[in-house]
Amino acid sequence: MVDAELRDKILAALHRKVLDIPVVAVTGGKGGVGKSTIAINIAAGLAEMGHKVALMDADVEAPDDHIMLGITLEKPLDITINVPDVDAGKCTGCRICVDICRRNALFQPREGVPVLIGDCNGCEACMLACPEGALGKEGKKIGETYVSERDRLLLFTGKLLPAIEESSMVVSALRDRLCASGTGADLVLVDTSPGIHCNVINALRGADAVYAVTEPTTLGAHDLERTLKLLGILGLSSHLILNFSDLPGPREKIAAMARALDAEISCELPVDEQVLKSHVEGVPAVSMFPDAVSSVCMRRIAEDIATEYLQ
Repeated sequence: MVDAELRDKILAALHRKVLDIPVVAVTGGKGGVGKSTIAINIAAGLAEMGHKVALMDADVEAPDDHIMLGITLEKPLDITINVPDVDAGKCTGCRICVDICRRNALFQPREGVPVLIGDCNGCEACMLACPEGALGKEGKKIGETYVSERDRLLLFTGKLLPAIEESSMVVSALRDRLCASGTGADLVLVDTSPGIHCNVINALRGADAVYAVTEPTTLGAHDLERTLKLLGILGLSSHLILNFSDLPGPREKIAAMARALDAEISCELPVDEQVLKSHVEGVPAVSMFPDAVSSVCMRRIAEDIATEYLQ
């Protein structure tokens, strides 16, 4: 068990503010519940109110905010890590680098020098441990970041290359690029990937508030509980958005769970054909169908955020 003092220090480090502007995140345990739809519409709603918004698409394994916004990805920047490059002339075959690698990414054949065969995460422990200095550094591309702009909306997108595991490193690089960009934004809105894994935790760093999106299904309730428990561990205040709210399902169970885990249902969005049409056109529903039920609800969330953080 982590004692209370250490836990407080860990959370303080996790939520250290790098930018002196509010950060609001949209997350969810289950894929397909409309998390990105809600994120891009909140961002568009805030932009239409006159606020400059930096939207960070941190679902780096499947980024799609640019598609729903009808924005082209621009200004690509490679993300690289350092992997070991073995100098056969210096290597003595001591196996220290092989033994220290926690990912078993290095293999020592009977004849010859260690060979990189696994998915190296660039920690460089092998290079530091080698007594002969036989391991140099070789750059390896693991993904890209992009910055696109439309009116008062800045979109920061991270994209992980296929077959690469280190998605959290791409999230970190995306965050670093946003923080170093001098955007002049009034607020950062983060669209995380689904789940409760390390790149979601990384994307939630520094958040002032989190909106958790779910649906009234058994799977939605199961994954929502895990998400709310994670947010509780991270000490983050959470609001609940119930999407596809008119579907038959365990609504009472979800409401009871939210109350038990100190969350509240902020908004209920029904199944809305006009939202689907907006996806086809690549235009946010709040702009294309401003009077639709879902648009009114998502604009109200944007207004609540503006009232809380931008007054």
